[in-house]
Amino acid sequence: MNIFFKNAIVYECSNTEVLNNISNELLQKIIFKPCGSMDTVKSGFVSPVDNPDELMLNVQGQILLKYKTEQKILPDPVIKQAHIEKINKQEEALSRKLTKSEKASLKDEVMIDLIPRAFSKYNYYWLWIDTENKRIIVDCSSFKQAENILAMLRKELGALALTPLSIDKSLEQVMTTWVKEKLKFPPFILGDQAELKDPLEGNGIINCKNQEITSDEMSSHFDSGKWITKIKISDERGVSFIVNSDLTFKQIKFDSIILDENEDISSDEIDKRLEADFFIMSKTLSNAINGIKLVFEKII
Repeated sequence: MNIFFKNAIVYECSNTEVLNNISNELLQKIIFKPCGSMDTVKSGFVSPVDNPDELMLNVQGQILLKYKTEQKILPDPVIKQAHIEKINKQEEALSRKLTKSEKASLKDEVMIDLIPRAFSKYNYYWLWIDTENKRIIVDCSSFKQAENILAMLRKELGALALTPLSIDKSLEQVMTTWVKEKLKFPPFILGDQAELKDPLEGNGIINCKNQEITSDEMSSHFDSGKWITKIKISDERGVSFIVNSDLTFKQIKFDSIILDENEDISSDEIDKRLEADFFIMSKTLSNAINGIKLVFEKII
């Protein structure tokens, strides 16, 4: 089971006591339950380990949760074809054309017929509660999905004072200054990938890959008024990522030295390996998040 995050949407929590109220008993109230015959979507928490009764993994104040969604898949062409067939059959029986409202009513009947036979699509998301740094980090690619997951926790916890990770500066300007002035902030190294955009015109996006970020070619883009909106950064302590202008982390990749750290643990000890991997993942990524925020706050 791979628990190494691929994305990180980071929230800072101002009400830290609430984080301590997250328990197995609380999570049992919002546990995942499969779709019933007429449900189109269901979601909830499941066990992150091989034990359905344990809905959280706590390793020295780092808490791991696992969120599951089930969505019934009904392709539009299937719905459309079934709807047409039902309309034709009804019009033939009545010997007349159906009204617009009658056709709409038949579509509802089509959905009732199809949903119980629809295939299910399952998705899983990791949620990491960093009680040491007072943060919640969600492994997903969009704020919308992250908010959907957090909404279930808020439902049971009540007030969950979370704000997305941010700095009091324009992150595009900060990243541009870092590159333009060729600043050094070890252990962080600028990568070979970036996106540039004109902040005034809002168009003319330039994507650079396998590119020397501090090259003269990049400088020409800065001279024309473009700013960096996302950039690849490597942390020499064992992880690389793309930082976006909203301070989310995408395409996170851990070095082999991190991924293989716990190779000595037997493949039969699944829970032990998961716990060890989560510990080193959370330590590596939290150090990177803390470090890169400090770097950004130093610039300009």
